[in-house]
Amino acid sequence: MLGENFHGLATRSLGALALAAGLIAGSIPLAAAATPASSVAPVAREASVTVASELSIDLPARVRTTANLNLRTGPSTAYSVLLSVPKGTSVPVLGRASSGWYKVSYSGRTGYVSDYYVVAANVRTLDSLNLRTGTSTSYRILITIPKGTTVPAYARASNGWYKVSYDGFTGWVSGTYVTTYPKPPSAPLYSGPNRTSRVVLTFDDCPRTLNEYKAAIDYAASANIGLVLAPTGDCIASYKSRYGVDLPSLARAKGQWVINHSISHPDLRPLSCQQAGAQLSGTGVHTNFGRPPYGAVDGSVRCGYDSRGMAMWIWTRDTEDWDVKSKSITISRASAAVPGDTVLMHMQWYGFSPDSLRQIKANLANRGIGVCRAYRGSDGAGSIVRTSVKLPSSLPC
Repeated sequence: MLGENFHGLATRSLGALALAAGLIAGSIPLAAAATPASSVAPVAREASVTVASELSIDLPARVRTTANLNLRTGPSTAYSVLLSVPKGTSVPVLGRASSGWYKVSYSGRTGYVSDYYVVAANVRTLDSLNLRTGTSTSYRILITIPKGTTVPAYARASNGWYKVSYDGFTGWVSGTYVTTYPKPPSAPLYSGPNRTSRVVLTFDDCPRTLNEYKAAIDYAASANIGLVLAPTGDCIASYKSRYGVDLPSLARAKGQWVINHSISHPDLRPLSCQQAGAQLSGTGVHTNFGRPPYGAVDGSVRCGYDSRGMAMWIWTRDTEDWDVKSKSITISRASAAVPGDTVLMHMQWYGFSPDSLRQIKANLANRGIGVCRAYRGSDGAGSIVRTSVKLPSSLPC
């Protein structure tokens, strides 16, 4: 069944076409429109703004201009114009400023364009989807685009519908059933990107204190243990508010990996695809792997992760530390892991401490089993290296 009809969420307003027409026309203020560089007073300073040093999974790889658009030296109309990028041009994204403007490259020049006049250059369908002549389900169907197809996008109407092309046809698709996120990496549901015989120790939820968190990740780095942490968005926001620290950043600096675990840890199954996707954004970790709360998965949950470009990674061995609340039992259960296992524990219980990590590693080593190692670059040698926001398809354990 087609996505727009199956979920029954698509807009049916005939007035949307007029809104879309206004968008396509590309009527924009003079300050942002393409004007001769000589008519714009140059700014004799380089842009001094915060730009993501690494592309987030939330950023499209490329954007397409919806109007003739100035490429500027900085992320506002106060900066001088380098050149004009023609309407309909697809340009690579290099980053995004805190103002929302995209840092892009065009014709050998690098600068900034207003995010208001660009659209993701490509979108991917989350369901089999009708391509229509207009921006609601009242318009005629041209063709059906299969689920998982990536198509070029040219504009986005005010009701969220995208103008796209497929198989020689150009029309509109509901924005509810497309995503600008990349295709999730391919990995087994339970063992994730660990394709080695080493055991991965993973910890969900939220640490009890900042000192305990730092002690655990510091020890893991010193003992050459590579943990996988899955903090909730609420936890991350709380520590930022209270201490001004970013838990994922602290862990990555110690060669540890961080994945998504939703914002508030609900069972995602009762939610729609869109609602599940929303739980994976916001204050949560924005990366390409995530752990569904409670390990609960159904079609809607799969769609939610797919909509955010994330693969799901559950676990193969559950210590149930939240239930037993025992340090010795938790250590014993984690130490019983077999090669390639993903072990589930939680940051607020007894496995998340230097002494517990030490014992688990030693117990596994006595059985000839290694744990995933802290990240030291592609060659696995030298000093600790900060891990990337996005996990590799094969974890360098």
